[in-house]
Amino acid sequence: MSTETPFTIAIPDADIDLLRKKLELVRLPDELDDANWDYGVPLKDVRRLVARWKDGYEWRKTEADLNKLPQFTRDIGVDGFGVLNIHYIHQKSTVEGAVPLLFVHGWPGNFLEVTKLLPLLTAASPDHPSFHVVALSLPGYGFSEAPKKKGFAALQYAEVAHKLMLALGYSEYVAQGGDWGYLICKTLTMQYGHKHVKAWHTNSPFTGPPAFLSDPFRFLAFVGSLVMPWSARDKEGMARTTWFQEKGSGYYKEQSTQPQTLGYSLADSPVGLLAWIYEKLVNWTDSYPWEDDEVLTWISIYWFSRAGPAASVRIYYEVTKGGKEGFGSGAVWNSVPMGVSFFPKELAIVPKLWVRGMGKVVFESDHEAGGHFAAYERPVDLVSAVRRMFGKNGPAHGIVPGKNGLFQRRMMTTETPFRISVLDADIELLHKKLELVHLPDELDEAGWEYGAPLEDVRRLIARWKDGYDWRKAEVELNELPQFTRDIEVDGFGALNVHYIHQKSTVEGAVPLLFVHGWPGNFLEMTKILPLLTAASPDHPSFHVVALSLPGYGFSETPKKKGFALEQYAEVANKLMLALDYPEYVTQGGDWGYFITRVMASQYGHKHVKAWHTNSPFTGPPSFFTDPIRFFGFLGSLVIPWSVRDKEGIARTMQFEQKGTGYFQEQTTQPQTLGYSLSDTPVGLLAWIYEKLVTWTDRYPWEDDEVLTWISIYWFSRAGPAASIRLYYEATRGRNGYVMVGMPWSSVPMGASFFPKELGIVPKLWVRGIGNIVFESDHDSGGHFAAYEKPTELVADLRKMFGKDGPAHAVIPGKNGYT
Repeated sequence: MSTETPFTIAIPDADIDLLRKKLELVRLPDELDDANWDYGVPLKDVRRLVARWKDGYEWRKTEADLNKLPQFTRDIGVDGFGVLNIHYIHQKSTVEGAVPLLFVHGWPGNFLEVTKLLPLLTAASPDHPSFHVVALSLPGYGFSEAPKKKGFAALQYAEVAHKLMLALGYSEYVAQGGDWGYLICKTLTMQYGHKHVKAWHTNSPFTGPPAFLSDPFRFLAFVGSLVMPWSARDKEGMARTTWFQEKGSGYYKEQSTQPQTLGYSLADSPVGLLAWIYEKLVNWTDSYPWEDDEVLTWISIYWFSRAGPAASVRIYYEVTKGGKEGFGSGAVWNSVPMGVSFFPKELAIVPKLWVRGMGKVVFESDHEAGGHFAAYERPVDLVSAVRRMFGKNGPAHGIVPGKNGLFQRRMMTTETPFRISVLDADIELLHKKLELVHLPDELDEAGWEYGAPLEDVRRLIARWKDGYDWRKAEVELNELPQFTRDIEVDGFGALNVHYIHQKSTVEGAVPLLFVHGWPGNFLEMTKILPLLTAASPDHPSFHVVALSLPGYGFSETPKKKGFALEQYAEVANKLMLALDYPEYVTQGGDWGYFITRVMASQYGHKHVKAWHTNSPFTGPPSFFTDPIRFFGFLGSLVIPWSVRDKEGIARTMQFEQKGTGYFQEQTTQPQTLGYSLSDTPVGLLAWIYEKLVTWTDRYPWEDDEVLTWISIYWFSRAGPAASIRLYYEATRGRNGYVMVGMPWSSVPMGASFFPKELGIVPKLWVRGIGNIVFESDHDSGGHFAAYEKPTELVADLRKMFGKDGPAHAVIPGKNGYT
C-alpha cells in the first residue's frame, strides 16, 4: 500500500466467545504448600485473574479505549520474505520540527508499552524537544502479520522498521528500544546508521565485556577491572544478572530452541498464556503495582493477536539460530550516537565499561527505580532521559537536520498599537470594595512612625471612591504611543509585552531603553519623554522605548518559576532588536538598574553600547575583580568619611533599619503578601503609597497622581501580586544579596547621585561596578528620579551622550543631533 490505512481493533464475537468457553473449562494444577513465587506464578493469582477475565473484564471497553490511539497498517516488502502487513501507532506532534522517533518493543511487550510515552513525547514546549512517534507492532506481534518462512531474524525486523519510517516520510530519524527492541535498534544503526538512523537510545543495554579486536583500550581496562573491587552499583547489577541467569532464563532457552512446542500451550490455553507472560510482568518489573484489568489487557492483545501468541516467540529461535548463538552475537561497535538509561531491576545489568564498548555512548542516565518495561513502568523517567539526550544542551540536540523538536512561537513581526481600556466590571468591583473598606485603628500621634498615616489613607480612599475619575486618567494615558508585542523568552515561551515607543524627529537620534523598577511603572518616564525626544542642535535627541516589565502594568506575566534578572534582560534586549535597534543605550533605576546592569554584561558592546543609572546599588570593591579599588577601600576605612559619604551612609543605614521589611517579605514570601495586594485596594494603596512618600525627597504628591499610580497596579493585566515576584526570583528566595554573581563590565557607564536615594554608598564602591565614564551629583531628589527630577536626569543623559560627553556617538552614525 502506498499510504497508511487507518486501523480499528475489532475482535470477532466468535473469538471472544471461544475465549470465554475456554475459561469456563479451565483445569488448574495443584500447588505445594507455601510455594508462593518459588515455583512460578502462585495459584491464587492465576485463579483471581482467570475469574476476572471470565466474568468481570470487558474486552469491548478495552477495545474502545485502544481505538483512541492513532493506529494504522501498511504493507512492507521484506527482501526474501514477500510483503507483510504491519500494524503501528503513528502520533505526530504539533511541532513542525519535531524529531521523528521510532519506538521498538520486545517480548513479552507490545504496542501497549508506548501508550504512556505518547502524550509526553509529543508534547510541545520551548523547554524540551517534541517527537513524531512511530511504534510498530513487530511482525508476529499484536495486529501485524507474521512471516511464514524460516530465517526472519534481526536484519529482517530492522528492515521492516526502517522501511516503515521511510514510507512515512522520515528519511532521517532516531530510535528507542528495550529487550528485542534494543537489538533491533542496534541492527538499524549498523545497517542504516548516519544516513538514516541519526542516534538511538536504549533501556536494555545487554552486552558482554569489550573485545580486544574491536575495542582494545576498553578491553585492557576490563582486564584491569578483574583485579579491582567492584563498585556497589556493579555488585548489585551482577547479582541481578546472576539471579536472572540462574532463576529466570528458562523461558529463553525454551523459546530459543523449541518455540513450536511451547507454542501449542500458548495458542490453545488462555491460562497457559496468562501464566507464561504474567510471571514476566511481575518478576521483570520493579514492584510495579499491576492492576488485574491492566494485566488482562496485556494478555488479551497476545490472545487476540493476528497471528496468535505462538508467532511472537519465534524471534528467539531465529535470532539465536536455534540457540546456537547468544543474544546479539556478531554485533559490532558503531559510531552512531547512543544513549543509555540504567534501571536497577533490568534483567541483566553489566558494568558501564562494558556498555561503553557497544558503541559511541554520548548519554547515560541512572535511575533509582524501574525494571525491564521502563516505558510502561517509568514513562516520566524514560522520557526525561530522552528529552535530555535530544534537548537544547543534550549531546544529540539537532542531530536530525532542521528538526530539533523545540516548539517556537512566532514572534510578532510588527508592534500592535495598544489602548488602555479597563472593563466597566473591573471599575465597578473596585468601587464595591472601596464601599466595604474596614480600616485598622491607629495610635495617637503615630504620624509616619508606624507606616502610612490613617488620615492619609482615609483621604485617598474617599477620593478614589467618589472624586477620582479613572476614565479621565485613561484618556490622558492613551495619548502616549503605546504598543504590545510578543517576545519569546528561552524556557518560558512567548510573553506579550506592553511598552511606550516614542521616536524623535531626529533621524540619527540615539535609541534609549528606559527600564523601571518596583513600585514603579511606565508612568515614571512620562515626564522625561518630551525632553528626551526633543530635537536641538545643542543637545542629543533620543528614540525612547519604555517597557512595562513582565508582570507589571499591561504586560503579560510569566507563569513558570525562575523568571529572574536574566530573563527580564532578555525580554528588554529582544524588544529593542525587534524594534530594529541593534545598538542602543539604557537607563534604569531600582530593578531597572539591576536589569540594565545584566544587559551590559550579557549584551554589552555588541548591542548595549552604554548605560546610565540613578540607583547605583553595590557593595565595596572585590579584591579579585578590582584589586586597586579594593585597597583604596581598605584605606578608606582609616580615613575620615566626606560629608557626602557620611550623609549617604546615614541614609543607607536608616533604610536598612527602618525601610527594608517590604524587601524581606517580597524576597521570601511574595505569594502570601500577594493575597492582600490583590484583594484589598486599601492594602495595595497603603503598601505603595508609603514608598512613594518615604522614598522621594519631599515630592509634592497630588492625590489624583497617587491614585493613578496605584490604579495602574490595581488594573494591571496580571494583578498587583505578579509584580513583586521579581524580588523572590532575583534573590532566589533567600532574602539574598542581589548583586552576587554580577561581574564588572567594560561597557561605558554613567551614574547620577540623588541625596534621598535608598542606598547611597561611597563613589569608590560605585566605580567598582564597571567602566564609569560619567558621574553627576544633585542637591535634591530621591528614588524616583525620572519622575521627581526629570529635568535633572535628562540633563545628565544629555551631558553623558552630548558632543563633549564621554559617550558621545557611542552608537556609530547615531549621535542624536540634527
